[in-house]
Amino acid sequence: METALLSYFVLNNDLRSTCDFNPYVLEKGVSIYEVLRVEQKTPVFLQEHITRFFSSANLENIPVDFSVKFVQNAVKLLIEQNKMHQGNIKFLYHWGGEDDDRFMAWVMPFFYPSAKHYAEGVVVGSMQAERENPNAKKHIFSLREQADALIKEKNLWEVVYVNNRGYLTEGSRSNVFFVRGNRLFTPELSLVLPGITRAKVLQLAATEKISVEETRIKITEIKKFDACFFTGTSPKILPVSEMNGISFDVQNRLMTRLMLDYDDLMERDIRRFSW
Repeated sequence: METALLSYFVLNNDLRSTCDFNPYVLEKGVSIYEVLRVEQKTPVFLQEHITRFFSSANLENIPVDFSVKFVQNAVKLLIEQNKMHQGNIKFLYHWGGEDDDRFMAWVMPFFYPSAKHYAEGVVVGSMQAERENPNAKKHIFSLREQADALIKEKNLWEVVYVNNRGYLTEGSRSNVFFVRGNRLFTPELSLVLPGITRAKVLQLAATEKISVEETRIKITEIKKFDACFFTGTSPKILPVSEMNGISFDVQNRLMTRLMLDYDDLMERDIRRFSW
């Protein structure tokens, strides 16, 4: 169940006490949403998140009658009024039909990988599942519960979905990449959420002249890769040490170079940001 941290959240045009936060209204209907990271009081890659938010609404045929500036102001209000230095903000539009819609934004619980996770990698698994309309970021509570249950049962960091044709698609909260030699491989865009961090990795790869193949990868083929990593708002670029019993190199040079490049990219975005 959703939880709002700190003192305030946003409901439509109003700043409210988190004591009034009611996640149960989100259980019926459709919710499109974004989760962004705040560092140094700054929302990282804010415009990219807002662009994808409106894209998700369009893909789901959900009518949205507010502007980009409205979302920007909600995020700014949350950061300023909660005196927020670091953490994750979730903003969401819930559509339950005529006269049953709401915009909400709040500071959500977050967990960032430790230095040990980045140095030693994490253990992940897979599960048979597929999101309908994967390019849209929307809540699918039943799938989220299944993934969380498997993660807890197997003591995993993350699970990657495998569709009914045996192809890897995406993590439950992330995108996945593989490395072989000097090349990157990742599931093709038609199968996955167009992750913000995923897009930045593709951008960095182009800058570094690293060849990238967006393709279809069967779960049975992962043993042929040298390294594997997940990307996302909270994990950034996170090495995988093991997936389904297959081990990967967590010190892979190409991957570690991208990790450093991504941190630099975030810092540049923070330095040049302005409201």
